[in-house]
Amino acid sequence: MLLPYLILLLGFCFTLLVYHYFSKLTQEQDQARFDRSIQEIDDQIKLRIATSITLLRAGTGLFAASDIVDAREFERFVQQIELEKNYPGVLGIGYSYRFSSADKTAVIERMSREGLTDFKLWPDDDRPEYHAILYLQPGTPPNQGAIGYDMFTEPARREAMERARDTGMPMASGRVELVQERHLPKEEKQSGFLIYVPIYQKQARVSTESQRREALVGFVYSPYRIDDFLKPITEQKNYDVSFQVYDGAAVNPANLLSKATIDTSSEPLLARPSTFEVGGRQWTVQYATKPSFEIRSGRSLLKYTVIIGLLLSLLFFAVTRAEIR
Repeated sequence: MLLPYLILLLGFCFTLLVYHYFSKLTQEQDQARFDRSIQEIDDQIKLRIATSITLLRAGTGLFAASDIVDAREFERFVQQIELEKNYPGVLGIGYSYRFSSADKTAVIERMSREGLTDFKLWPDDDRPEYHAILYLQPGTPPNQGAIGYDMFTEPARREAMERARDTGMPMASGRVELVQERHLPKEEKQSGFLIYVPIYQKQARVSTESQRREALVGFVYSPYRIDDFLKPITEQKNYDVSFQVYDGAAVNPANLLSKATIDTSSEPLLARPSTFEVGGRQWTVQYATKPSFEIRSGRSLLKYTVIIGLLLSLLFFAVTRAEIR
């Protein structure tokens, strides 16, 4: 008479064993799919950064190949690249020039001769050294409004410019509000960052930090609106993973670069950060699964494993019990 109950117990145990196996298999599949999406997005961000740095290096090559680069030549160079068409999120390519307070009048006269009769330096307070934006293309109204701005007067920009100057390498700034964003409504503004590549005097020795500081001419740089910069990544493929980008090696809300996209109304199935270097700075990308990720997951089928196992166990119990009777 105990045989039916023994079969029922074995059926329950087998059901639990099968449930555990499929549960572990599903978790491994979900984790693999999640990790694969993270790797793809990380690679896309790194590729866009690398492409941007390549464009800036091409800009430094322009200055290295020409004795004098004027506004018209710089404009033609950027027009050939077709930034707005080929590189969305890159607001432009610019050139900032380093000069002393004694050369201030000469720089203003030079820009006037090149057609910028209303050129002015700002902020306009006296200081020993200036790093004013002379060229910024394409010549959109927001970009034109940045001409003459001394980026060395703003701490986040200055820190990146100093690192680029001292190392000779492309360097990214921390989170900033771009000059182009000044007149936008608050809801339309985006956080931004900049990447700088230094230009040194031709034939100058730049093997040491002091030599590089002495030989610095200026910077080729690009400003980026972070959400526009990342938009092509999310548009080209419908990922089941959302992400947020932070400036720094940790998830710190104060350093959030991109707009909040992670749904906090419910606990995500999977979440983890990924950290990598961008122009000498650490970026942390916090990833989390979307509800659509769970829909495509096999976890929803696990309950049917339990239901079918219990029904089969009860069926074998009932048949065995009837036979014994």
